[in-house]
Amino acid sequence: MSNLPYTITVGLEVHVELHTKTKMFCRCINDPFNAERPNMHVCPVCLGLPGALPVPNKEAVRKTVLVGLALGSELNKVSKWDRKHYFYPDLPKGYQVSQYDLPFCVGGSIDLLGDDGKVASTVRFERAHLEEDAGKLQHGGKPGYSVVDLNRAGVPLLEMVTKPDITSATQARQFLQDMQQLVRALGVSDADMEKGQMRCDVNISIQFPELLAAGLPHTPITEVKNVNSSRAVERSITTEAQRQYDEWMAGGPITKRTGKITVGWDENTETVNLQRAKEGTADYRYMPEPDLPPVKVYEDPELNPDTLRATLPELPNQRKQRYVGLGISMKDASTVMLDTSRVAVLDAVIAKDAGRAKAAANWLINAEGAAAASPEVLVELISFAEAGEVSFSAVKPKLGEVLGKVQGGVATRDALSELGLLQVHDEAVVQSAVAAVLVEHAAVVADYQAGNEKVFGFLVGQAMRKAAGAAQPAKLQEALKTALKK
Repeated sequence: MSNLPYTITVGLEVHVELHTKTKMFCRCINDPFNAERPNMHVCPVCLGLPGALPVPNKEAVRKTVLVGLALGSELNKVSKWDRKHYFYPDLPKGYQVSQYDLPFCVGGSIDLLGDDGKVASTVRFERAHLEEDAGKLQHGGKPGYSVVDLNRAGVPLLEMVTKPDITSATQARQFLQDMQQLVRALGVSDADMEKGQMRCDVNISIQFPELLAAGLPHTPITEVKNVNSSRAVERSITTEAQRQYDEWMAGGPITKRTGKITVGWDENTETVNLQRAKEGTADYRYMPEPDLPPVKVYEDPELNPDTLRATLPELPNQRKQRYVGLGISMKDASTVMLDTSRVAVLDAVIAKDAGRAKAAANWLINAEGAAAASPEVLVELISFAEAGEVSFSAVKPKLGEVLGKVQGGVATRDALSELGLLQVHDEAVVQSAVAAVLVEHAAVVADYQAGNEKVFGFLVGQAMRKAAGAAQPAKLQEALKTALKK
């Protein structure tokens, strides 16, 4: 339960740059992050020059349909393009080709799972539509000036708008991470937020008793822009909700505000900065795009939703539930799924030996480079660790060396031996060490036998020291416990 004096209501606008070879309406390369110089991948179409005509990117439409199917959206039989007008330096046409009243996808939802793998909450969608991205302004050069890079202008951008179903900052962060996993699983985007391939606008309002007493259902909505990580989404919601509450209780401007405002999120200071009053639909002066015909996805064999539905892969929630069913915690399942190479290795291990799923996830998460191991080698390492022949903590920093030797043709056991990682176990030495510890530390032994189990670690350490590298820890502990019971 929250101890906050208010409740939070959040709706998100998630923007995902689709991974295609070319831009949305021209044949310029879609790779703004790796361009050698600014304004390199541009042409008359994405520069908005007079007479240049757009041609839609079918692959971007196909990927939009895939996302809609994964979300359970209704796919419109007829969709159209619209011009959304606003005048920013990074939008050379003076308008953005987007979608207004007939988007590709309507409705849909995504379930957020709890730690037990069951549905904890559901976030519904208003719509998902396809548009072109704007360019990118760069600041900090000559004082009073900014420069614009249009390599990103015209990149296919999928915008997914949720209903106001999110009720906490933590839930918003989980939602965004789940959406990132979904678009990656579908192969439609890398969704790297550091590169701007996935961005988010956060719409926040709050409700509290004093507000209801004034006859208002919630505070005026604030749209937070420039939120570029799941952590920033979480922090911006917490910060803005508290700011709204404090401003209302102090009788500030929010008490007289009726319309929506836009603020920018400053990651460095974790504060919001007022930008402008939010435009309404009329301000954008939407009009049908005269240079592009409507799109009828059901009439195109390459876009037909009924055909594409059969190509959907296992979706992230299905995979998480499968992992949880194999004993992997929800936290570890989610962590593994942040890296597609880890997922590939884990699934290969499960296919060979599902009983090792939990251990494999632990290695993949906590041992750097484990995703480079073949499933066969990873299963071997797990089996050696379970048998006490190797220590995970000892192998972990040298795993790269182990895998290097294995890839060079050395057997896994021999590679471990060459690097001094195989644990020798001499039962006679262990028994002798245990016996000596019982005699030399009789007082501690008596303390343990009287019920103080905390001293067991001390006795183990003394026995390991006497065994001088000739004992496997698990087997030595077992031998010591047996001796202490006599």
